[in-house]
Amino acid sequence: MAMFWKRIYLPKLVKKRDNSTKRSRIRRGNDRNNLVLKPIGVDSGEEGLLGKRKIVHLSNESDKSVLKKKRRTGEINVVSDKNINVDRISELPEPIIHLILSFLRCTKDVVRTSILSKKWKSMFESYLTFDFDERWFKAPLGKGKHNRIKARELQKRDFRNYVDKSLSTRLDPFPCIDKFRLYVNCTVDTKTANIDRWISSAVDKHVKELDFQVNPKGKQYILPENVLRSRSITSMKLLGCLLICTDPIKLSNLRQLSLKDVRLVNEELIKKFEEGCPLIEDLRLVFCRGLSRLTITSLPKLRRVEVHECPKLTCIRIAAQNLESFWYHAKTHQHCSIDLKGSENLKNLTLKDWNLTDAAFQDCLSKCPLLEKLVLHECTSLEKLTILSGKLRSLTLTQCLKLVEVNIDAPNLYSFQYSGHTMPFSSVNVSGLCEAKFSFDPVMKMSDCIVDCQKLFGSFDRLQGFKLIVYCKQNMKIYEQPRESYFVRNHFCKLEMTSSLAGVGKIVDNWLRECHGSTISLLSPSSELTKLIHTMIMDREESPKCCGFYANKCWRHYLEDVITSNTTYGFKWRSRQRNH
Repeated sequence: MAMFWKRIYLPKLVKKRDNSTKRSRIRRGNDRNNLVLKPIGVDSGEEGLLGKRKIVHLSNESDKSVLKKKRRTGEINVVSDKNINVDRISELPEPIIHLILSFLRCTKDVVRTSILSKKWKSMFESYLTFDFDERWFKAPLGKGKHNRIKARELQKRDFRNYVDKSLSTRLDPFPCIDKFRLYVNCTVDTKTANIDRWISSAVDKHVKELDFQVNPKGKQYILPENVLRSRSITSMKLLGCLLICTDPIKLSNLRQLSLKDVRLVNEELIKKFEEGCPLIEDLRLVFCRGLSRLTITSLPKLRRVEVHECPKLTCIRIAAQNLESFWYHAKTHQHCSIDLKGSENLKNLTLKDWNLTDAAFQDCLSKCPLLEKLVLHECTSLEKLTILSGKLRSLTLTQCLKLVEVNIDAPNLYSFQYSGHTMPFSSVNVSGLCEAKFSFDPVMKMSDCIVDCQKLFGSFDRLQGFKLIVYCKQNMKIYEQPRESYFVRNHFCKLEMTSSLAGVGKIVDNWLRECHGSTISLLSPSSELTKLIHTMIMDREESPKCCGFYANKCWRHYLEDVITSNTTYGFKWRSRQRNH
């Protein structure tokens, strides 16, 4: 009976279902290359519900190629093209993906990107940057000296195995690599051979950027001499190691050199670098204890020099025609003469020198006619300062506590920053000024500072269009017209002036982020200023998403409530929590 039912009735049911399906089926057009789907009842000349809109079918790779072709020729409607879900992350070219990965600080974060797509999953294998940091490996420390020693040995073993495995699996297929970074906590005899092997492996693979750091408190590690003969290295950063160079240095393509707390760095070694590295553009020397004189005369491409806290340094002489930036930070009570003759194209000069005299500074300034940015920090021996420049755009004077007379004639100065406990300005010509910031010590009354500023800028007559902001940790006042600030309470310790609304927004945003203050008051504000502050504070999101993956959130994540009264805003904050 069952067989009889299947033979008689089942074919009829199937036929009936097929007929009903045909009436609702979407038929394709005659031209298969158009990839246009049309419902039944809509002819090629009818607009129907879809009109002339084309629906693109992405069912296979051939359709995707046709889609790309039509995008180039402009045959696809813009409206329909917006509705197509395209995996733009996977479409990024390989060099762009490698550039994105290079901004990630930890190798584990690089590996995590493999979940984004299949293309990114295989991208780590072709990533030409190797980053190994022993600080990432932290074994749990137990109680007792024996357990702590055992945990440290386990940490060293895990780190050594990780580096060996990574180099054996990833390094061999590549003829060259872009970057090799290695940080080691301490060196012992059993580990020195491993470090030599790891660094030599990178050099053999023609590494371009070498960054090696070893904890200077541990046993001194001697850098292999084959590193100083590599023709592929363009950037080399060394920290805490020992440089012993008996043969000439031959780093013919080196452009960036950074030596921090490197032992046996002296005038002779710097001379070898100068002779064997003619393409150096960026030179940074930090806490090089053995360096007593720095003389550079034969580096034609040198553009930036930084010297920080080299305690025995007594003389700096640099003659580089293309030098644009020079930083010098001295140790306390260190005496060092600076001669930049032959560096007439210098644009940025930063000095932190407790023993810099008036005559030495004026002599240095006279040799830099094209200077655009000048920073003087804690130059406590300066008493009289005269700056005459038509090129200067930015000037910063911070904690130069013995200044008694300052004369500035810089008509093109754009920004000015000053901190101290007096107002030592005798004459100022800064007609192009757009931003100014003053920070005062508690010794000086803010009311006196306002009076001095009014004298400085001619009762603010030259500051038309400027906004004056005075603030402390708890309160901020914003004056639309600086001349209205006849009296300000003494608990305000900072004063800023800016000519743009964007500058006001930046100052307010920084203050809210750093201080979590109590009130902001607007005095005689314009409609634009009121709208700016109101939009920033009141039109924020209730659950902001601006700092999703950052541990340190911005002020919007901590602001609980805002109380407004006319043009005054009062703030109520939540407690700061890192895992908010």
